[in-house]
Amino acid sequence: MTTKELIQAEIDKIPEQELNELYQLIKDFTNKKNSTKKGILSQLKQIKIQGPTDFSVNFDKYSYQQESDEQ
Repeated sequence: MTTKELIQAEIDKIPEQELNELYQLIKDFTNKKNSTKKGILSQLKQIKIQGPTDFSVNFDKYSYQQESDEQ
């Protein structure tokens, strides 16, 4: 039997009046798993960079200006 079939077999044994409690446990479990499952890409999407709107196009201009300001 697969895990899903084993779980279904156990659920079938639970009285009808207790299924709501089981449902709440399952919902809590899935919500907890979904909220903590943040991959590196979703974390990278949260990074905000402050700079001019043309920064990526004129990177050389801005990096040279930075070096000039330091001298």
